Amino acid sequence: MIQSRKRNDPPPRPVTFTAAEELGAFELAELWADRMAWPVDGRTPYDELAELAVMSALARWLQRWQPIAIHSAVLAGARPEAVAGALGDSLDVAYQRWHEWATRQRDFIAGGKPGITEDEYKAVARRFAVGSPRQVASG
Repeated sequence: MIQSRKRNDPPPRPVTFTAAEELGAFELAELWADRMAWPVDGRTPYDELAELAVMSALARWLQRWQPIAIHSAVLAGARPEAVAGALGDSLDVAYQRWHEWATRQRDFIAGGKPGITEDEYKAVARRFAVGSPRQVASG
């Protein structure tokens, strides 16, 4: 059943984290960026819950993708210090976020291929080791 809306009513929005996360990252980002979906005046509990659900689910998606972006940036030649600056955190946090993801991807085999190759893993780990005063373990 299609709900009828007034012409100026914002589209229906999820009010739980689970419902929002099911929209997917791109739809969430689009909804979050839609200024017309978020009333400024006369906000209701629905408006507040929808905004919280959307921002929380979008933040979770983006945090899951951060290690992929870290990996790609380092492989593209970005210095680890620059990656940490883009992340808005320390070099150690950037490394830890990448390392947790990369270890799982290196060990994950789908269709006979790893999520990332051992060479990629070692290349990024070496770059972090060079950019850090501490010794980065290779495994």
